[in-house]
Amino acid sequence: MTGTKTAPAATGARSGAVPTGVRRLVNRLLAILVALVVWHLFALGPGASSDFPTPPASFRTAVDLAGTGAYWSNIATSVETALLGLALAVLVGLPVGLLIGANEHARRSTQLLLDFGRTVPAIALLPLFLLLFGATRDLGLVLILVSAVWPIIIQTSYAVGEISPQLRRVGRAYHLTRWHLLRHLIAPSMFPFVFVGLRIAATLSLLMAISSEFLGGSDGLGYVLLQAMQINDTERAFVYSFTAAILGLLLNLVFVLLQRRVLWWHPSVRKGGAA
Repeated sequence: MTGTKTAPAATGARSGAVPTGVRRLVNRLLAILVALVVWHLFALGPGASSDFPTPPASFRTAVDLAGTGAYWSNIATSVETALLGLALAVLVGLPVGLLIGANEHARRSTQLLLDFGRTVPAIALLPLFLLLFGATRDLGLVLILVSAVWPIIIQTSYAVGEISPQLRRVGRAYHLTRWHLLRHLIAPSMFPFVFVGLRIAATLSLLMAISSEFLGGSDGLGYVLLQAMQINDTERAFVYSFTAAILGLLLNLVFVLLQRRVLWWHPSVRKGGAA
């Protein structure tokens, strides 16, 4: 039609536009830079009287510690304790959650017990466990089990209880065995919820492992952190604390990647909801 102007076709990205991934990376780097500047100014100002270490001093200490075998040995000890405790929590929590979730009466009768158990801080039981197990790895494993088993039980029981009745009827209509019912109907429906519980439990496992080493005196990051604090070595104490924080981030990242790998078909993963 004469005189009619057509709008230019929309392009996928405007010329010169910065990709979303690059913008996200730049924003995160800027946030880290701001945090380092604030840390440095605080160390030179209000924190100077308490020997608060500056970022350069902490970095030099971290480089020195990274060159020693004891540093990596303590990291390995803490991570191994956390993973062993997490494995115990999974071995106990998954079956218990399945049994509770499969029965409506069991879910209602155990709700108060689960709510009570998850609110009791495991550290409050440390004196009792210390008398029973001493300053050993067993102390850390028990603390991890007591703290990390609850999110796994709760998420698993909730996931099983929320399975659609239509799916259950389909299973009965096709005369599926309990194994096939668990594998093809229950597991795909409950895994997204279970992975949430696993990520929470993994964080609690590392926290309890380091706490048991710090308070109980067994080998690991917590113990060397306690030693650094006792001799007022703030630089080493900061490095050990940041090491624990980085381990927590890495552990969470591992479970995020595992969730994406296992649940690649789930909408929450395809849309980036697992990140």
